[in-house]
Amino acid sequence: MNPFKLFKIRPEERVQALVALVVILVFNGLFIYRMHDLFMQEGFGPYWKIFEREFHLAGYDPLTYLGVTDWDFVYNVVRHPLLAFMIWPLWLLNEGLTAVFGVNCVQYLVAVPLILCSLYSYLFLYRINREIVSLGRYDAILLSAFYFSFAYIMLSVLVPDHFTISMFLLMLTLYISGRFLREGRVFTWWQSALLFVITAGVTLSNGIKTILSGFFVNGRAFFRPKYLLLAVILPAGLLWGIAMWQNQTIVQPREQAKKASLASQAKIDSARVARMTPEEQKIYQIQQAKRAARLKKQAAKSGTPVKNEGFWKWTDVTTSRLETVYENLFGETIQFHRQHFLEDTLVFRPVFVRYDWIWSYVVEGVVLLLMAIGIWCGRRSRFLWLAMSFFCFDMVIHLVLGFGINEIFIMAPHWLFVVPLAIAYALRVTRGGYHRTLQLSVLALTCYLWVYNAWLLIDFLCSPINAIL
Repeated sequence: MNPFKLFKIRPEERVQALVALVVILVFNGLFIYRMHDLFMQEGFGPYWKIFEREFHLAGYDPLTYLGVTDWDFVYNVVRHPLLAFMIWPLWLLNEGLTAVFGVNCVQYLVAVPLILCSLYSYLFLYRINREIVSLGRYDAILLSAFYFSFAYIMLSVLVPDHFTISMFLLMLTLYISGRFLREGRVFTWWQSALLFVITAGVTLSNGIKTILSGFFVNGRAFFRPKYLLLAVILPAGLLWGIAMWQNQTIVQPREQAKKASLASQAKIDSARVARMTPEEQKIYQIQQAKRAARLKKQAAKSGTPVKNEGFWKWTDVTTSRLETVYENLFGETIQFHRQHFLEDTLVFRPVFVRYDWIWSYVVEGVVLLLMAIGIWCGRRSRFLWLAMSFFCFDMVIHLVLGFGINEIFIMAPHWLFVVPLAIAYALRVTRGGYHRTLQLSVLALTCYLWVYNAWLLIDFLCSPINAIL
C-alpha cells in the first residue's frame, strides 16, 4: 500500500476535510489562547510547576508540553517506551524558535501533530465506512461527524497528550487491516513489525492491537514460525529491552535519588519541628493531619490494587464497575457531566458524577441500543470483530484489572470508535423506512451532542482560568 496515496486527500474528501480542519483549528486556537500567557510569556521556568499548577484538563497530563520545553524521559518508560524519542525533534525545533523569538513556542509546536492526527483520524474513519463497510457517502460522513461529537473525542483534538496520536495510529491500523481483508491480502512480517514498533512505542497496549490485526488478517499464516518470530517476538523483545534499559539507567537512579532527598528533608523537618514552641508544634501537627487526610482521600479514588508490586500496583479491585459503565465508560466519554466539568479525578473531581437530567441517561441508552443493533447486524463481519477485539482488550485491562478505571473516560480515543463502526453495519443492512429512521436517529444524536458538548467545551476555553480552577 503506497503511503503517499494513503495520506493523499481525495477529491470527494476535500470539502469535509476542510470543514473538519477548520473545526479542529478553532478548538486548538481557543486552547492556545487560553493558556498562552502562562505557558509562553511566563519566563523560562520552573516549567514543571507552571504546567502542573495550571494544566487541569480531566486528568490528562502536560508531559508533552514539559518534554518539548525541556526534553527528558518524562513519560512512564514501560508504558510509553519510544514516546520521549518521538517528541525529541519537536524539542530541537522549540530550542531554535526560543532562541529566535525569546518565548516558549511549545503550544504551537505540539498543536501541529494534534491537528494532523485528528484530521486523519476523521478521514480514516470516513474511508473505513466507505471502503470497508461499503456505506454511501452521506452515511459515512454522518458517522464520522457523529464520532467527533463524542465528548472525549472532541476534547482529544486539543489535549497535548499521547491519546490523539494513539487514536490516529489505531485508525490507520484498522483501515489498512480492512483493506487487506477486503483485497484478500496478508501482512508481511516487516509491515506488522513496523506497525507494532510505532504503535506500541507510543503506548504499549496499542501493540497488542497490532498483533490482533495480524491475527485477524493473516489467519492461520499468523502462526507461521517466521511471522511469529519477526513480526511479534523480536519487535516485542526490542521494545521491552529499550523500556528496561531506560528504567534501569534513568528511572531507577532518579527514584533512588528522590528517596534519599526525601529522607534528608525529613531529618531537616524533624530538627525544625524540635526547635518549635509548643504552640507552633500544635499548628504544624494540624497542618500535617490535614495533608495526610487529603492524600488519603485522593488515594481512595485510585481504589485498592491487587498488590503494590510491578504492574499490579496499577490495578483496582474496589471501584464500582457498574457505576463506571454508565457514568464514565459510556457516560462521560460521550456526554460531558456539567458538574465538576473537566476536573481531574486525582485532584478535585469525584470518581462518579451524576448527570443533571434524566435525558442524558436516555441519550446514553439510545447510543448503546444502536451499537448493539449494529453488532448484531455485523456479527458475520471479520472486520467488525477485529475492531471489537480492540474494544474487548481495553475492557479487560480497564474493567477487569481496573487499570485507569477511576478516569477511564480519558482513554476514550483508544476504543470509542467501535460505536460508530458498529452502527455502520446497521446502516448498511437496513433498507427503506428502517434505514431512514436509523439515519434520523444518528443525525439527531449528532446534532444534540455537538451542541451540548461543544457549548460546554467552548465556554470552558473562553473562560478566565481563575474562574475555573
